[in-house]
Amino acid sequence: MKNFFTCGLYILLYMVILQSCTKSVSKSNTGTSSGNSDTSKYQVDTYAGNVVEHSIDGPTALCIDSKGFLYVAETNHDVILKVDPIAHLVGPFSGMFDQAGCMDDPSGSGNPSLAFPTNLWINDDVIYIGDYGCEPKTCTTTGSSQTIQYDNPNHISANISGVCEDFHGNIYLFDTYNGMYIIPQSDHIIAPFATGTNFGIISSMTMDADNKNIYISAGHKIFEISSDGTASIVAGSDSLGNKDGSGALASFGGAMGICTDPDNNIYVADINNNTIREVSAGGTVTTIAGDGKQGYQDGIGKNAEFYAPTGIAFTNSGSNNVLYVSDYHNNLIRRITFPK
Repeated sequence: MKNFFTCGLYILLYMVILQSCTKSVSKSNTGTSSGNSDTSKYQVDTYAGNVVEHSIDGPTALCIDSKGFLYVAETNHDVILKVDPIAHLVGPFSGMFDQAGCMDDPSGSGNPSLAFPTNLWINDDVIYIGDYGCEPKTCTTTGSSQTIQYDNPNHISANISGVCEDFHGNIYLFDTYNGMYIIPQSDHIIAPFATGTNFGIISSMTMDADNKNIYISAGHKIFEISSDGTASIVAGSDSLGNKDGSGALASFGGAMGICTDPDNNIYVADINNNTIREVSAGGTVTTIAGDGKQGYQDGIGKNAEFYAPTGIAFTNSGSNNVLYVSDYHNNLIRRITFPK
């Protein structure tokens, strides 16, 4: 089983948030806040984007492969970037800079055009790309890309924002405003999925450690969806907030990117609160990094500052766990290291 787990993220929602919200959630909306947990084990530093100025511009979704290479969606320029694990230098990986499109190989170079890469998920070093306005794609870590093929006899119209695949080969997709879909391995006919739940606006999708169950962030909540389409709320409520706690007692200011670890803890980039939250497998939410202010500061736990964290990815490194975070307005990738 792979020792890394990745996440996704939907960007149109945060673009709305970034345009309309210039401050984190008001303290009057936080209830009993997140402030008493010990965050001393979480070390935040800057991983990429600071060596060469403007090498990253508005980073969003993230995933990481088995060799430690990090992939960064940059929707501002219709591309996915690649960060090497040694020097942390940033280079092009997939897509054509400032040339939006939906083709697998428009120039004959093997490089696809991307329109709005919003959600990345990786399994066995195959990256699944939700490309809003286009069909979803897969891409190997060597850069070979292809559109996911399926049949659509019922003429379903969906703008697919994210995609992942379970251990049976069933492919799951989400349309931010119109719910979930499935492409069954048995017949490859796209169909609605998890139709018994009104999720609201879906922002991100990932899977558990065994690629059996789906997690999505939607409507200020984190949902778990089983393979039969049954959805349950793991944490969060209908209201914006900044409250740690169990299940529905917790609140988020904007749960954007999410990812999981081998123990099925969920990590959340909370864009409006400028914090990183952990949701335990039992549904308890804890703030692990960020003081809630818009800013840029490396440091320990809640002494660190972010400015609109959006994407997040998990991996292991030696005796440590590592989270990578897209710090959108700082144009940086931040790293959070903590013991296993």
